[in-house]
Amino acid sequence: MNITEKLMNHALSGGTSVLGLLSPSMGRFLGRCLGRIWFGLDKKHRKITLDSLGHAYATEMGGHDRWLLARRVFENTATMLFEHTRFHRMDPGRYWKYFEIRGLHNFWAAHAKGRGVVCFSGHLGNWELASVVCRLTGIPFSVVYKTIESPVIDRYIKSKRAASGCRMLPLHNALDGVLKSLAKGEAAGLVVDQNSRKREHSVFVDFFGRKASANTGLAWIALHTKAPVVPVMTYRKDDRMHLDILPEMPMVNTGDQAHDILVNTQACHSLIEDYIRQYPDQWLWLHNRWRTRPLAEV
Repeated sequence: MNITEKLMNHALSGGTSVLGLLSPSMGRFLGRCLGRIWFGLDKKHRKITLDSLGHAYATEMGGHDRWLLARRVFENTATMLFEHTRFHRMDPGRYWKYFEIRGLHNFWAAHAKGRGVVCFSGHLGNWELASVVCRLTGIPFSVVYKTIESPVIDRYIKSKRAASGCRMLPLHNALDGVLKSLAKGEAAGLVVDQNSRKREHSVFVDFFGRKASANTGLAWIALHTKAPVVPVMTYRKDDRMHLDILPEMPMVNTGDQAHDILVNTQACHSLIEDYIRQYPDQWLWLHNRWRTRPLAEV
C-alpha cells in the first residue's frame, strides 16, 4: 500500500466511522439527498437503470413512473452507505431491535443435516447486511465476492465483511475454498444475480421476461456436495431492515447434469425476481444485468 492509498484508507475509515454515528432516520434522509444528486449526475448508470426498467416494466408502468422508480433506486442504493456504517458499529445484541429477522430456524434445520449450508442472495435491500446470519449463528461463513476495481475500497469492504466473521473468497478461485468449508460443516454465501460473462460457466435463465446470463456455480456445488441450499433475502419495510431466511430450496437431481444445473439456476433466479417485484426500488438496477446476450442474438 503506497502513501496515497494509506491516506485514502484512513480518510475512508474515519469518514465512515463518523457516518455510523448518525441516527437511522438521518441516514435515510441523507441517502435520499445523495441518491437524487447521484441520479442527476451519473448519466451512464441512469441510462442502464432506465433501459432495464423499460424492458422489465414495459407494460406495467409508464415512462414517468419508471423515471420515478429509477430515482428511488439511486436513493436506496445511496442509503446503503449509511446503513452499512451504522451496522458495523452495532453490538450484535441489538440486531433484533434493528432487524426484523424471520426464519433463523430454517438455517439450523439445514445445518443439522451435516453437509454444510449453501446460502444465496440477490442484490436486494442491503445485501451487505446479510452477514448478520454469520454473527447470529456463530457458524463460519465463506463468502464469495467479486473484487472491486479500487484497491482502497476493496480492502475496506473486505475488512468490514471479515469483521462480521466471514471468510472472503475472491470469485476467480473460490471453488476450492467453498468445498473445503462445506466439507467441515460450515456455510458458504453467494450473491448470484449479476451478469456472468464467462459462457463456459453460465446458462441463460428467464429473468424479468428476458434471457440473462447466470453463473452455474451455486447449482454445481449443491449437486456435487448435496449441501442444502437456503435463500437469504434482505429488504426495507416500514423503516426497518428485514432479513428473511427461507426454507431449504429443493435441488432437482435427475442425473442429467446440464438439465439439472439449468433448472436449479432458474429456480434461484425466479425466487429473487419474486422478491424484486415486491420491492423493485431496492434492487441494483444500476448493474447491467442483461449485458451478455445469447449467441443467437449476437
